[in-house]
Amino acid sequence: MEKFISFLIDVVDKNYHQKKIFKFLDNLNIKIIFDIGAHKGEFLKSIKQLKKFNKIYAFEPQKKIYNKLQLLNEDNKIICLNLAISNNSGIKNLKINKKSSTSSFSEIDTSSKWYKMKSLLLGGNIKTSFIAQEEVNTSTLDDFCLKNKIENIDLLKIDTEGHEKEVLQGASSLLLNKKIKYILIEFHLSKMYRNYSTGYLEEFLAKSNFLLLKKFKFPFLSFEDRIYKLL
Repeated sequence: MEKFISFLIDVVDKNYHQKKIFKFLDNLNIKIIFDIGAHKGEFLKSIKQLKKFNKIYAFEPQKKIYNKLQLLNEDNKIICLNLAISNNSGIKNLKINKKSSTSSFSEIDTSSKWYKMKSLLLGGNIKTSFIAQEEVNTSTLDDFCLKNKIENIDLLKIDTEGHEKEVLQGASSLLLNKKIKYILIEFHLSKMYRNYSTGYLEEFLAKSNFLLLKKFKFPFLSFEDRIYKLL
């Protein structure tokens, strides 16, 4: 049952959700892309079809998943990195989920109804679908861009399962100096993650002078992707 549910989610993501997002982004002038939480390249496979893009930096901390991601590193226009982006540079423990696209740094609210349902559907057990922990290297966006002499990001895509706040906090210099043009960020509508607030993200982005352009709700699941533009 859990394999079928996981397969169904992947099919809807590839054939419906990602296509809607791509159609919207294809009308924008996007050249430099950062894919934070690239997983196996679901977003990368879509976004690399943009005619105007020059380079994609794809970040995936899970070692086994990264080995699959780097197969997409076809030329020097796509750079895959086995690295997590956070609010500090160092090492963090990543909770590995049975459905690897939902592995997370975030503290889980085990009393959440959505968490229990997700664990049952994906893991076959109401208690947990998390199966392991893995130490991963982390960097802030500010540190990474400074080290690699990257001055601007046209599109910053963030899909980090409740760790979106920390990613943005680690990009304070880039945001302050208006070096990021568009942000595509996942919003979680359930209460599965502790210390997570959609209100905080909305306020943070507004204070950073970003305007919401569009929302993309994922069918039958409790999250949506939102696209923001720098004013």
